[in-house]
Amino acid sequence: MTQNSTVETADILAGLKKVRSRRWLLWGVILIYIPSMLVALELQATSRVMGWLFGIWVLLLCVVVGMATVVKCPRCTKPYHTNGPTFLPVRKCVHCGLPVNYSA
Repeated sequence: MTQNSTVETADILAGLKKVRSRRWLLWGVILIYIPSMLVALELQATSRVMGWLFGIWVLLLCVVVGMATVVKCPRCTKPYHTNGPTFLPVRKCVHCGLPVNYSA
């Protein structure tokens, strides 16, 4: 293995770490919705508080989806999950096919 390919592999692995962290953040925000609403209902939150909690969750979801949308593929430098206007949170780059669980 040459020095250049080692650097490229390290760059790819670092870039994929960023892609994976954004994916985990996205799925975490999606999965936290139901438990947080159940806790709020258990605490007998008013409908106004429930509305605020829902609004905050939607805002947080929009921010996290935006972060996942713009993360670049370390191999082809195009958006990893976005092809045109379509956001596809799949397990490989929609342009070059680099898998999210790639290992050198």
